[in-house]
Amino acid sequence: MRHILPAILAASALTAPARSAPAALPTDTPAAQCEALNHLSLETAADSPGQIVSTAYVAGRQATAEEQGMFAYRGVTQGNPTPPLGSFPDHCRVEGYVTPNVKFMMMLPPSPQWNNRFMLAACEGWCGKVNPETLVPGLHRGYASITNDGGHYSREPFDGIWAHRNIEARINFAYRANHVTAQVGKAIAEAYYGARPKFSYIAGFSKGGNAGLFTAQKYPEDFDGVFSMAPVVNYNPKNAAHFPWIAKAVHPDGKTPLLYSDKVPLIHGAVTKACDAIDGLRDGIIGDPRQCNFDPAVLLCKAGQAEEKNECLNAAQVDAVRKIYTKPTTADGTVYFDYRVDPGSEQEWPIAILPERGNPMQPFVLTGAATGLRYMATRENPGPGYDWMRFDYPARKAEIDEMSEILDPDSVDLSAFKARGGKIIIVHGWSDAFITAAMTIDWFEKMQAFMGGRAATDAFAQLYVVPGISHEGGGPAPHIFDALTPLVDWVENGKAPERLVLSDPADKAPRRTRPAFPYPAYAKYKGKGDPSAAESFRRAE
Repeated sequence: MRHILPAILAASALTAPARSAPAALPTDTPAAQCEALNHLSLETAADSPGQIVSTAYVAGRQATAEEQGMFAYRGVTQGNPTPPLGSFPDHCRVEGYVTPNVKFMMMLPPSPQWNNRFMLAACEGWCGKVNPETLVPGLHRGYASITNDGGHYSREPFDGIWAHRNIEARINFAYRANHVTAQVGKAIAEAYYGARPKFSYIAGFSKGGNAGLFTAQKYPEDFDGVFSMAPVVNYNPKNAAHFPWIAKAVHPDGKTPLLYSDKVPLIHGAVTKACDAIDGLRDGIIGDPRQCNFDPAVLLCKAGQAEEKNECLNAAQVDAVRKIYTKPTTADGTVYFDYRVDPGSEQEWPIAILPERGNPMQPFVLTGAATGLRYMATRENPGPGYDWMRFDYPARKAEIDEMSEILDPDSVDLSAFKARGGKIIIVHGWSDAFITAAMTIDWFEKMQAFMGGRAATDAFAQLYVVPGISHEGGGPAPHIFDALTPLVDWVENGKAPERLVLSDPADKAPRRTRPAFPYPAYAKYKGKGDPSAAESFRRAE
């Protein structure tokens, strides 16, 4: 391969600004084509200089069992279901950075497999790491795919120490990292294939779902199509108000839990019994938890029952669960954060909300509350040693709002995104223990009003609110769906989706299917027919 290097080094296309159309790199072998990217300059490819650090052509790379599981998981959370794969698809792997601290990884399929499209797979949680398996769902379908670490190095999922007194890092994390990554990714694809991608897409969930909203709000030219799952619209208040409320409910002293995750089957069973049939079908799925007024007092221990055997809850545990289902309030009952944990989300409580016996990992809400309030939620964050239990959200709301200007993707002005032909599909499940779908609904309705009403919004944006789907795409309902194919059809052919069809994993019997319709429409059981079949449901509003 070294015989091509003198020619590469002499080629002006490799030293010219990457935003101009570079000449195609040598293509005598895929490996040589990949290696040649080492000499591509990214100094002017993005809003700030970047650099390729290493490249490698990867062929026949077997995946571990854990990686194979992650391929499927990433496919679900990106709306791009991925079949079982025993190996990584062949690709050119490119690693590099964009200043000041955005690390990226890109995987480019061989030229014959490239579909002329670009995909950014956004990181989730509080990012901090480049995960190769994140790229596989897009790579498998022929996309030149890229991801990044959110602009910092940290421990997953909720390590916020990196944000200490560092506003620039928080800006990168919120939205800039994805913007500059998109810029360098398109330049790399153009150099590798000799042609600019015809269409560009972004996909992610949770914080990665925020990435899609942010790009439509702040960088409407970056992507033609956006898939956003379970976004966190009120991101900073969620971390600063709701996480601490839940954490204190379960850990009144900040350390010792009142109950563990072994209570989940008891609680979830009682919620399901109380609210399952409200939607007209008793199927283990709560249709709309806003209609569920479950009182955990029904689980209070009675004579002959033993809390130690998980037959019931003691009074302190009842109070803790009641607070989980309640919006955060002050001592006088004033609500200061307008969202709760929804009934029906209990199967996602282990480690998310409740600790597991014998597992040293703290629940995410406890970790998120402590580290968020110490390092991220306010501009002049207090840092190490701060007693987060003392934080008074209503009294400090102005400081939270100041950081929300950076961290919250809550703008309702998508005019520029719509005007340039962008399309967005948002999916949020009603069994999400982290972020209620009610938050996304509220933002979507405000956005609809600003953008001229429902008909005007239907031209470019759809929201699907789906019963029984958890934050990470599991849950008691069918939860595997392809949103990418209809998104591409909408972007490239102008055909708006009429519905999504969700299914159970292939190894589940019976394998149920169920439709989902654009909000405010929803799927309603017809009253007869197989409830495991999508055909037994109709569109309703």
